[in-house]
Amino acid sequence: MFSVICEIETCLYTPELELADMRKHKLVDDIRNGQLERVRAVLEFNAVEGWCNDITEDVMSEAFPDPQDLWSDTREDWSDYRAERIENRRAGVSARVAA
Repeated sequence: MFSVICEIETCLYTPELELADMRKHKLVDDIRNGQLERVRAVLEFNAVEGWCNDITEDVMSEAFPDPQDLWSDTREDWSDYRAERIENRRAGVSARVAA
């Protein structure tokens, strides 16, 4: 699943997404076409397995292959989240996996 974090003025919010729209290529299209604006982070997660990845750079690179199309000054400003995977125990979240 995916979660997108956007910004309005000084507030961060997560826009509602239909389950059918939670595909990477759909998010890329929505960002490119302006349906999702001022994106600050795109997170990919699997609640069952207990992991979350910041894929902001990948999604933004696909949406705007030409850096001049970006509203951000540098690629480093795309996300405040770390690129490394944080496992559930390290993040303080318990997880149960059904077999």
